[in-house]
Amino acid sequence: MRRVPPWGHLRQVLVDSVLPSAPPDPVLRKNLTLNALNGVLAMMSANLVGPFMGIFAVRIGASNVQVALLSSLPAMMSLLAMIPGARFLDSRTDRKGWTCRFLLAHRAFYLVLAIIPLFDPGRQAALLVAAVALMNLPGAVGNVGWQALISRVIPPERRAAAFATRNRLMSLAGAGTVLLAGQTIDLVRQPLGYQIAFGLGFLFALGELAILNRLEIPPAPIESPSVLQPPGSLDRVPLRARFVRYTLASAVFYLAWQTPWPLFTIYQVRVLEASNTWIGLLSLVNTGGTLLGFGFWARQAERRGHMWTLSVSSAGLWVVPVIYAYSTNLPTLAAFNLLIGAVFSGVALSLFNCLLEVTPEEHKATYIAYYTSAVNLSSVVAPMLGVALLGRLGFTRAFLLCAAFRAGASLLYRLLYLLDRRQDKAR
Repeated sequence: MRRVPPWGHLRQVLVDSVLPSAPPDPVLRKNLTLNALNGVLAMMSANLVGPFMGIFAVRIGASNVQVALLSSLPAMMSLLAMIPGARFLDSRTDRKGWTCRFLLAHRAFYLVLAIIPLFDPGRQAALLVAAVALMNLPGAVGNVGWQALISRVIPPERRAAAFATRNRLMSLAGAGTVLLAGQTIDLVRQPLGYQIAFGLGFLFALGELAILNRLEIPPAPIESPSVLQPPGSLDRVPLRARFVRYTLASAVFYLAWQTPWPLFTIYQVRVLEASNTWIGLLSLVNTGGTLLGFGFWARQAERRGHMWTLSVSSAGLWVVPVIYAYSTNLPTLAAFNLLIGAVFSGVALSLFNCLLEVTPEEHKATYIAYYTSAVNLSSVVAPMLGVALLGRLGFTRAFLLCAAFRAGASLLYRLLYLLDRRQDKAR
């Protein structure tokens, strides 16, 4: 009798528990399972590093501008690497292998972050900013490669359910990871706690990439004109025109979305005096909201289309800066994080799926690079704009202005949805 390896048991449990309606096609069934497991390991790796980057920067003496640069400079590096990197990937036959290599180069910088406390204290903040910026040169190319690959692995009619499942599991794994990591960092003497977390982040990344490398990439694109699209998607509208419209709208949305990000970190650490444990608790509560939201938004996407879902869910993000403007303690912020998570889950689910719907299949990685470069240009400006608003207006008024900006930007997605519907009826 053939012995089933431990991985076989794990994969079967995952399939039976989260993919009860998995397709009979064994390759697609395997890819859906691997996609979910890859997301779990990726989130565990990222949540051992990302949530603590801002508080780590403040602890080692970073200024407000340096905290903002932790968001701006990576986006700038991505702009430099994205388009030439995507063209390089499009010219390769082994795109999966090259994608894994770029992602590995990015994750290896977690080890660089772990040794920063060994340097002179006066240089640590600058070294952190430089490392976070440089790691995004390979990271940007790797992410574009992953997006292009996954669009071929998962057919359009499976994406809403597949990414809802992936995101649910990622949220659960990520919340548990960040909570345990936060408590560990607070219990262990500094900066050893951060070094342990960053090192473990690299180890989980190795597992993430091993799973990604097991995906079976179809020899030809899955999408075809015969595939039935969900309501609200317009395969009859010229795809490139839709791609350009969506890219421009997303660039404005990302600018509005990311402007208050450094303010959130600075407010949590310097005003509300959040510890690493509190950062973990906030993430855990936020995850509870996303778990409630993903199922709802996935059903809406299947019924009404991803653009409708994005237009509605993005309209709720103005609430977040308003909550910060009037929250004077961490328990209040934690309570509202449940609502924040439920609203944001719709955006997280639909942003990527909308991009895949409007991206031409030929040279897909390059088109995704154009899109990501556009939104990264916004990401370069947004954090510095947020810090400038804080300096001029203070926390409360800066948060309220950011809320108004987010509300206005979300209307662009609503306009896209209405324009697509009108063009659909006209044809």
